Amino acid sequence: MLQQTQVSRVIDYYERFLTRFPTLQHVAEAPQRHVVASWEGLGYYARARNLHALARRVTRDGTPIPADPTALRELPGIGAYTAGAVASFAYERRAPLVDTNVARVLHRAFLPKIDPKSRLGQRAGWTIAAQLLPRTGRTAWVHNQALMELGALICTARVRHCDRCPVARLCATRRADEPTQNVRR
Repeated sequence: MLQQTQVSRVIDYYERFLTRFPTLQHVAEAPQRHVVASWEGLGYYARARNLHALARRVTRDGTPIPADPTALRELPGIGAYTAGAVASFAYERRAPLVDTNVARVLHRAFLPKIDPKSRLGQRAGWTIAAQLLPRTGRTAWVHNQALMELGALICTARVRHCDRCPVARLCATRRADEPTQNVRR
């Protein structure tokens, strides 16, 4: 539900959805139109159809949702970000994830001259995200969460709060914005 939608818009839908469909088995057993109807008002109805297809597939097979990001990507509606998020947050696997907030942080800090929406920029963002990951899944979980929060709360789309940023001294965008005489080397 959070893909392309803010948390504040999703919360009420999420609570109603979980009341109606408390497990994947409930989602799988429901007609697709009921799952889509529960999504009414959120938009991006392919997400509801994909969730229904995913629920049917994993409950039919009886196998648990995989922990490996590559295996997760084989499920309906699971892209690179969702696979990384599920592997990292649900299974504490070492998996990169790049959402809009993470991409903004990584590009401002390391690649300020590359458009994060370009094909090159997207590949570069994922490469940096993978290179920055700590070695273990548990610390990667914390790292990924911290990057997401940094982009959501400090390094926002509208305002950069560099004075509160824990990585400001490493940030290429911050260095480029500072007058030459104030740059520390």
